[in-house]
Amino acid sequence: MFRPTPLAGAIALVIGGFGAPGVYAQAPGASDSKLDTVVVVGTRRSDVTALQSAAPVDVLSAEQLQETGAQDLSGALTALSPSFSFPQSPQGAFAGSIAQGASLRGLASDQVLVLVNGKRRHSSANVTRQGLANGRGAAAVDLSLIPLSAISRVEILRDGAAAQYGSDAIAGVINIVLKENDAGGNLGNRFGGYAKGDGLQRKLSGWKGLALPNDGFLNLIFDAGSQDPASDTRPDNRIFYPGSTNINSEREQNNRYRTWNWGSGNVSDQYNLVANSELGIGDGLSAYGFATYAHKNTDAEGFFDPPTTLRNNYASVALQRYPDGRLPITRYNLEDYAVTGGLRYEDEHLGKFDLAANYGNDTLKSTDRNAINPSWGNASPDKIYTGERENEQTNLTLDWVRDFPTDLLARPLTLSAGLAWRKEHYSLSAGEAAGWQNGPLFNTLDPLTGRRIPGYYAGITQVDAASLERKVLGAYVDVEGQITDKFQAGVAVRSEHYSDFGDTTNGKLSLRYDFTPQIAARGSISSGYRAPSLVQSGLSSFSVQVVEQPSGSGNWVEVQQRTLRADSPEAALLGGRALKPEESTNLSLGLVWRPLSNASVTLDAYRIDIDNRITLSDQLPGNVVGPIFAGTPYANIQSAAFYTNIADTRTDGVELAGQYQWDLQQFGRLNLNAGFAKTRTRITELRDVGGISGEQIVGRATQGLIEHGTPEDKLTLSANWLYENWGVTLTQRRYGEWQSLNSSNPDLDQTFSAQWITDLDLSYSFDQGLKLSVGAINLFDSHPDKLDGPQLYGVPKYSITSPEGAQGAFYYASVSYDF
Repeated sequence: MFRPTPLAGAIALVIGGFGAPGVYAQAPGASDSKLDTVVVVGTRRSDVTALQSAAPVDVLSAEQLQETGAQDLSGALTALSPSFSFPQSPQGAFAGSIAQGASLRGLASDQVLVLVNGKRRHSSANVTRQGLANGRGAAAVDLSLIPLSAISRVEILRDGAAAQYGSDAIAGVINIVLKENDAGGNLGNRFGGYAKGDGLQRKLSGWKGLALPNDGFLNLIFDAGSQDPASDTRPDNRIFYPGSTNINSEREQNNRYRTWNWGSGNVSDQYNLVANSELGIGDGLSAYGFATYAHKNTDAEGFFDPPTTLRNNYASVALQRYPDGRLPITRYNLEDYAVTGGLRYEDEHLGKFDLAANYGNDTLKSTDRNAINPSWGNASPDKIYTGERENEQTNLTLDWVRDFPTDLLARPLTLSAGLAWRKEHYSLSAGEAAGWQNGPLFNTLDPLTGRRIPGYYAGITQVDAASLERKVLGAYVDVEGQITDKFQAGVAVRSEHYSDFGDTTNGKLSLRYDFTPQIAARGSISSGYRAPSLVQSGLSSFSVQVVEQPSGSGNWVEVQQRTLRADSPEAALLGGRALKPEESTNLSLGLVWRPLSNASVTLDAYRIDIDNRITLSDQLPGNVVGPIFAGTPYANIQSAAFYTNIADTRTDGVELAGQYQWDLQQFGRLNLNAGFAKTRTRITELRDVGGISGEQIVGRATQGLIEHGTPEDKLTLSANWLYENWGVTLTQRRYGEWQSLNSSNPDLDQTFSAQWITDLDLSYSFDQGLKLSVGAINLFDSHPDKLDGPQLYGVPKYSITSPEGAQGAFYYASVSYDF
């Protein structure tokens, strides 16, 4: 494990109390000190900068994002923001389907609202049931589908904002602002890989700005790339071949899958396209529009099935087809697109109007390769299409804002109001019959093994197929004002009606007082909510085994393992019911200090209480569900999971952020940043339902993900030195301890120690627009602690929820050309 280097210590000493991961971006209207910029998110006033706001807002520039060397936006935010966390390298077959989401303040990735140019972004069509901190059971917005080359800046509001923006904004809001250039362009090429020789990444990107009439612009952006698999595992410790007794025999050791991939998948045909434009029409009227399109294929490897497993679990027909074993590969085909169009009108007397419509669609298709349905015999295909998941969202919004001059206030009062209509649709479409339909050999005796021949259940079956829809109508009013030169206040109220669960009304009060031009206090209190996503409401999955009950009796029966829809009759017997919205109360209190014109420090403390938190239950075993389902049509269900609202949680935290910009005269400019975030989430109540205790429904492992799965603190330090044509960026991160709880045995719990990560980016810009960069993410090849105790087949080394993955040092080089 990497320990703090002298260089890292020097950075910390120089920065001292100043710092935060780049909370500024130069933009038109930015202050001369370049420490501050006018922000869009968190306020509807047009004269408020990040350091003048009543809530903490970070602004990250395009340059800061690019200099992290990250492959996508989720990785860049991980490097820059101490409040941001999302595991960067999930492992295994499910990894290919996980959206690279956003998590703030230790909460789930669907408890933060993502906007693009201030408009709501649609979420992924899929969730993962795996033990991923901040991600298990969440349908997140996939940040990897918006290329870094398209982004002008990212604004992060670290405060509850459901009263301002609607559902999901419990932990905060991330607003991605696209480029608005009317001239120029860039082409870039990037190549990199892990120090151990795998995970090669290739990316080609570019953008072009064009001028349109009446001060309009059109930006066209693309990037395309691919990524090879990356894995760091131990050899499989099983006997592979029937009749074999020596794992060290030549036949056993020469099997090419003795060490198989348990890491990131193979990504191919990945490309992202973005367009952003605005056109002046005249007399205060302008039209705007932007669109994104993304596509990628991901091949993710599952657990290797050696010949012994094929013989025992899949019958002799599988062993005949795959005599040396079967490596299941799931190909995920992702297609995502969104389009937004609108009109803006500004009048000195009437105010500003913004009428917009947008549509977003995320579709994920899956295909199993190296597959076999034993009950179909030799007629089974080896490639089986296993279904489609589609999530759609349509929004219509009308926003109005006007400043009202008044002698009673230091500045004009800002009044805003708006209407919003949203339609959401989610569907699960079954795959081809070979993925779920029993063939003529089902439940017949296999002549080789004497066992009953099972079916094959993968992806979406005919039982899981469904279509859900809802409509949302909302309205809000927001009043903000500078009451005196030192005191500002804001009040927001939002009410929404959901067609599936009714009405919700939420409010927010924000205050700020500037004691001196250098010191201010700020705070807010708000209520919030998050409606259950239709992906969560509609999730259903199905698998079947044929087992001998009791053992040796010759009585073979079909048993099911199910993930049940929360509102299904089966789930109702276990205490399930239609999901309710999460309800939150958010309290924040902070200080802003400007000791120098080129330095700032902010300190914010917060508490977030969430009632009816939506959680995917543990897989309840047969001894729990069996007695409940006995005598019902569901008696063959031997284990089951479902989404539930039985948990309440409390999250407390503190965030320190600041920066210092140092003009070194003839030696260039040095920008020093640091940030620290500490958060703690506790489950305050687990309710019993359906005669089952809450401790069983949300078991130890799931409780551990909520309470301990995210590091207890995160420190970020960075130094950016610009000298003539040279640029050097050094970033240091420290993750505090985190824990993984065993589902049943506390003696098998594991605490993972703190981890340091160092990144370095070096660049040189030629006078003709050419720029060369080389760098490293995790320069010193730091790894998290290895997993204790026996692991599945002895293969995994590291936890799937490690905050920055477990692949070690990644080195890259890039070349770009500005024109």
